Amino acid sequence: MNKLQSTRKRGDRTLIAILIIGVAVYIGFTPLFELIGGGVAGAVIGSSFGAIFVIVLTMYLLNKQTEIEQETKKSERVFDEKVKLYQYILNTTRDMIEDGSISLDEITKLPFAMINLQMLGDDSVIENYKSVFVRINDIFASSEQDIVEISSEQKMSIFDDMSKFASKCRVDLGISENEVGDDLFKETSDALKKSNDAIEGRNKPLAEKDIVAQAKASCGGSIYRIIRYKDASIRIIKDVDTDPVKNSKTIMREINEEYNLGFTEENFKKLNTRTIGKRMIDMLNKL
Repeated sequence: MNKLQSTRKRGDRTLIAILIIGVAVYIGFTPLFELIGGGVAGAVIGSSFGAIFVIVLTMYLLNKQTEIEQETKKSERVFDEKVKLYQYILNTTRDMIEDGSISLDEITKLPFAMINLQMLGDDSVIENYKSVFVRINDIFASSEQDIVEISSEQKMSIFDDMSKFASKCRVDLGISENEVGDDLFKETSDALKKSNDAIEGRNKPLAEKDIVAQAKASCGGSIYRIIRYKDASIRIIKDVDTDPVKNSKTIMREINEEYNLGFTEENFKKLNTRTIGKRMIDMLNKL
């Protein structure tokens, strides 16, 4: 039995004692006074009953106050832990979306997030995150590689799932009694899609005359050209293709592993494509 349950049990016992004293006084006080005949003895008995009643009532109120304080501390602690967990899940998913790929290290973290969610989250929150969990696992299972690229359509599906998850989280945290309305959810989804399209569109081909450095690398049976331009932009073009690959960092990871260039997963998360691309071109040209 934990402290809160023990406090509640003491409070229940005290409440029962108050009820018994109240009934006893109501039924037996008048005959007792008549038997004693009033006077000093009657006054003493009346004072004693009053003192006993006040003591028991005070005990009940103190127990109730302790119970409320314990409930408040518990609620605050659970709230803080929920916020940390929900933020961790959002950040982990954000990392996957930002670099456009799912790594073995990232996919390994998901089961523990789900287990923690079962401990702290509301059933509706768990149900919504399960959709995200299943979708990300299906994407990773679609390839035998340790790093799997996420397509634009898959990104949007994850965005939608995570938006629904976030909506359930805000209700569970008590930030709002209602989930995000259907109209507002649609507007948000459309805004996310436009943002994603704008980002995807930035990896367009650039003019050959603006190339300042490049290097070739063979990886996975294909030959890639890593190209750096005057404005420091990086493009990676596969074999004889004219359009750059959509996810440069995914190919960079594979080239890094193939040539043992020494970049870590932390480097790929913290450094932008331009920085890694420039360093990679210099290193490959020295081999």
